[in-house]
Amino acid sequence: MKISAKKQSYLLALLILVLSTFVTVAQTDESRSDYPSFSNQSYRIELEVNNQEQSFVGQEIVRFTNSTRRDLDQINFHLYPNIGQEEEEFPWLTVHGVSLTANEKRLLAKGQGVRFALKARNSILQVKLPFKLQPGQTLELKVEFAAHVPRIQREETTLLAHFLEEASDAISDQKQSRDSRDIFFACEQVMLLGYFYPILATPEAMRTDQGLAIGVGGLVISEVADYEVKVQIENNVTVVASSPLLEKKTHTELDETRATHIFRGEKLRGFALALGQHFKSIERIVGTTKIKTYYLAGDAKIGQQMTEISSRAVAAYNQAFGSYPYAELCVIELPLPAGFGGIEFPGLIAIAQAYCVDFDSPEAARLPGLVREQADVVKNALEFTLAQCVAFQWWGSAVGSDSQRTPFLDESLAHYAATYYYESAYGKEAGEKAVNQNLRSPYQVYRSLGGIDVEVAKPTKEFHSLLQFSAIVQSKGAMLFYALRKELGDEQFFGALRLYFTTRKFRFATPNDLRDAFLAAAHNPNIVKFLLQRYLREKRADDDLGKPEVAYFAPNEKGKGKKIGRFFGKIGRAAARPF
Repeated sequence: MKISAKKQSYLLALLILVLSTFVTVAQTDESRSDYPSFSNQSYRIELEVNNQEQSFVGQEIVRFTNSTRRDLDQINFHLYPNIGQEEEEFPWLTVHGVSLTANEKRLLAKGQGVRFALKARNSILQVKLPFKLQPGQTLELKVEFAAHVPRIQREETTLLAHFLEEASDAISDQKQSRDSRDIFFACEQVMLLGYFYPILATPEAMRTDQGLAIGVGGLVISEVADYEVKVQIENNVTVVASSPLLEKKTHTELDETRATHIFRGEKLRGFALALGQHFKSIERIVGTTKIKTYYLAGDAKIGQQMTEISSRAVAAYNQAFGSYPYAELCVIELPLPAGFGGIEFPGLIAIAQAYCVDFDSPEAARLPGLVREQADVVKNALEFTLAQCVAFQWWGSAVGSDSQRTPFLDESLAHYAATYYYESAYGKEAGEKAVNQNLRSPYQVYRSLGGIDVEVAKPTKEFHSLLQFSAIVQSKGAMLFYALRKELGDEQFFGALRLYFTTRKFRFATPNDLRDAFLAAAHNPNIVKFLLQRYLREKRADDDLGKPEVAYFAPNEKGKGKKIGRFFGKIGRAAARPF
């Protein structure tokens, strides 16, 4: 089937909108809400960073209490930077030693020590304890580690250049899987270090040698912990973190001025750092939260826009869901790899530089005509992505969930929240437009390219592509909340979400927790049960979200998917040339 130039442009615009809003989340068992956990976790991390070589060495002291009902003789840590690597590849994050702290060594008999090994293609650090840790006992471990941060090329991050190749992959018939280059990478003089340290696995992952099931969605599953992080780096480098800066000390080493940045935060579901030069910043207070926006020199207008969007989103979600639980929220412009418009961490959001475009500036004239034609789409992608990333601070970060087993708990709810942001900021009509553009349209694009309706309540590993995940989990799943609000009304709907947030904040949530919150708030529980079944378990999205007006090819025409994929790949390479 030949696709006209007009249809190509329309399809391109929708694919930009769909895939640019794909984000990574830092984060269940459906039958119970007492998700097993370790309590009183804390990390004291010291990091020495070489910005020129884009590497670091570090150590951490991890403290936790065995709050499960069984003895532990093995402790597992996730090494997220190594996710997706092949067995023969040298790991980005290496572990040099594991030992008990001085306070704990008194528990060792003569000749005893701590043994450790790397499993699951270097993505799990398995620590064998010399004794059994009984329920209620506390343990401190010291872990020494180092890393070389993988580089991504500048052309992989330019506006639509590699993004369109990602769109090509999204509509192919080959199953996709994730690596960690969206949360752990270096590009020129910038580094993003997400979950850069060995992080304690949940109790359910303590006895396995198997790594996480890598799919198209979020990788990280972590409990809340307190953090104190010291970062030593060249003094001219800006360091942005998941928690507020407590203190900065400068000192001179071998005629070089270095600085030690000390950060401290409580009840964080992981920790991330963004490091780079030439950043400017804006600060804004919303309620009790300080919003700090970091943007690159020359992008002052975009920096102001990101500040306004973040501020409006925090204000809207404070009122709708409950107060943002941390003192700060940092938003930073970074050259993210292709296919990711934004990356979310606790207290820290990275927005793709590719979407930080001032189309009114003289520099915009250098952009390819194909890109300039999609200016409104790119602008909306930036705003929707940022609103969605802010929503993940509530759903996924404060309220934890298993992003591998039940991704809809955070993805669907955050996606719906982003459409509610438009309503709160611009009125009801804008909210409905956002629902049509960001929820219904992605599903219709997916169906027009041959995709079929499937259940929302599926593990991440069962989704084959970003496009399918976006259409089913982020769009169809988000329409569940649209339908619940329409049937229950605002008082019952937002009352349920506030109850859910209040009762599961800083804890893991399961689908039953979400269900129970809505049943408790609803005057007619049967409506809740009916909609949960319809949207999560059944295949009625054609009725609920609408069939596409244009079908580019049928589900059995897979070969045409490859052809259109090559078409977008060519566009991507062409768009890269001027840069």
